[in-house]
Amino acid sequence: MVERLRGFRDFYPEEQEVRSDIFRTMKDSCRQFGFKEIGAPSVESVDLFANKSGMEIMNQMFSFKDKGGRDITLIPEFTPTLSRMVAARKDLVKPLKWFSVEKFWRYEEPQSGRLREFYQLNADILGSDSYLADAEVLSLGGYILKKLGIGEITKLRVSSRILIDRLIEKFLPNKKEDVYYLLDRWSKLTVEERESYATEKALDMSTVLSFTDGKILDGAEDPELEKLFRIRDYVKSSIGSEVDIDLKIVRGIAYYTGCVFEASDREEKLRSILGGGRYDGVIAQLGGDATPATGFAMGDAVLENILKAKGRWIQKKVRQVFVAPIDQQGRVFAVKVSSVLRDLGLNVDLNVTERGISKQLDYAAKMGYEYVIVLGENEAKNQSISFKNMSTGQQREIGLQDTGELLSVIK
Repeated sequence: MVERLRGFRDFYPEEQEVRSDIFRTMKDSCRQFGFKEIGAPSVESVDLFANKSGMEIMNQMFSFKDKGGRDITLIPEFTPTLSRMVAARKDLVKPLKWFSVEKFWRYEEPQSGRLREFYQLNADILGSDSYLADAEVLSLGGYILKKLGIGEITKLRVSSRILIDRLIEKFLPNKKEDVYYLLDRWSKLTVEERESYATEKALDMSTVLSFTDGKILDGAEDPELEKLFRIRDYVKSSIGSEVDIDLKIVRGIAYYTGCVFEASDREEKLRSILGGGRYDGVIAQLGGDATPATGFAMGDAVLENILKAKGRWIQKKVRQVFVAPIDQQGRVFAVKVSSVLRDLGLNVDLNVTERGISKQLDYAAKMGYEYVIVLGENEAKNQSISFKNMSTGQQREIGLQDTGELLSVIK
């Protein structure tokens, strides 16, 4: 038997139903915030990601030569593709509020919350350099978490690369790369590893600690810090969620230029559920007009982990019935009945075998159908439907034309 490749997943119906509900919630939330859905190719030129995504992602790409000898890759992230799309169109009316749910690929070591193939929601606002755009896109991210039922067990954190750069230059000059390394990996390193790295790089540990606990901001006056306060207040007013100002949020990708943010579980036991920030320079690098931009990505792997851990990975109940004809007249009538029920918005599974009624009922029970419609010669003659409640065993006959009563039975 050929096994599934490592780092990839199969989605059987019971899993895919929940996944589809989650993606639907994401998309509906984006539309409620005025975002428009877009789509993009699964492959791009390697050149699109060179010098934009950082070496870590460049080293993780599924890249190859196509039959024309061009270097192409399965897309590892969305921002360069999005920026290319915007750069290609001079007629777009800005600001743009766009979102997409795409599949991505990265060749890295599979582990909890990190896979070689994954889905990701991307939501971006392009064409506004105001903190209002950062605050709105972060509000959307927090809103989605609430709609998914995990708002109270997650937290939003925001920072600013510009603010961090200024503080480093003031308190730890010429140590930007080293400080960023420590801040970005702070929760992953032991106390001993932090101190060892600080000693190796000649960093004053007490100053580094003041970054991590926020004390370095005491009495600080900076326009970037004021923006963070305004973003915090905006999100609180928009969706009622608290936002922590946390200088450990630096984000690793090379193209971030200002505000950066993340959402994680409150215990910080899992990877970030969403992350993003401002990337004002990327579109101009691709030949487009200088366009400020901000946005976030929310991957499905970590989201699935936290939903399952908190008991929120639940298939929504849908109004679905199984139609079981018992003779030839019933089979003919079943097609008509199924059509009527589908027009009423019900999901209908019509038997496609020639099994007897007992085996059909056994199948319906194993599939978890709550209602079965049994149809035979009498029902066809009377133009009626015989409903069987699989939980109680009760059966009831309703005229096919009584659509209101039909829907009241199948709740």
